[in-house]
Amino acid sequence: MKPTLLKHKDNGLEGGSDYPQNTNPKVPKSVKNFKEDKVKVQTIPDKKANAITFENFINFFPEVDLPYTITSDTQRLLSINNDPMSATWMFNFVLEKDAVVDEYTEFMPCFSLPNTSQFIAIVFWQAGIEGSNYYLTTFSKTGVLIDKAKIAGTKYGADGLYQMVCTISPNWLFSTVEGKLDEQGNSAPISEEEKHQYKSLQLSGDGEIVPI
Repeated sequence: MKPTLLKHKDNGLEGGSDYPQNTNPKVPKSVKNFKEDKVKVQTIPDKKANAITFENFINFFPEVDLPYTITSDTQRLLSINNDPMSATWMFNFVLEKDAVVDEYTEFMPCFSLPNTSQFIAIVFWQAGIEGSNYYLTTFSKTGVLIDKAKIAGTKYGADGLYQMVCTISPNWLFSTVEGKLDEQGNSAPISEEEKHQYKSLQLSGDGEIVPI
């Protein structure tokens, strides 16, 4: 399988992204077999991309007012104004150099947090064959990666759809709750004891993401 050419209007290639734009892709009946049969390939960033700078990268993430809640509708609403982002940008500032993406991987810049004087905090969306996630990522003012954590997302499972939503408070507290939906879209218990799982993250003054 040949690597998919990642196109984005910001790297000098016309036509936008070649990633599939379906925000609710159909999941194969057997994800396990699909993953075993599929050959993953590393997508090399385009060396001809122009203006790949940290300042330009951060400009893709507009500030939002807090509090802010990430739900199942957030990606659709943000995509009205935010274009998909090519892996070129992600490899330069977020992804590990040996990270592997395939033709089903999508990226989209979401937003940045306000009033972070000592660091920069952004949220981006990443989607793949098994679902999609929102990641909080922090950087120094010079672009050095400080920390990264999943704060919301959707995962397709054999027994239903797992969904995590997140509320961000003005004091940088990230409160997440995860639940499960059955095939009919109804709430289903994650375990015999509880229907939801709760987790909180606190963003420190130096950009570290601390579980609490």
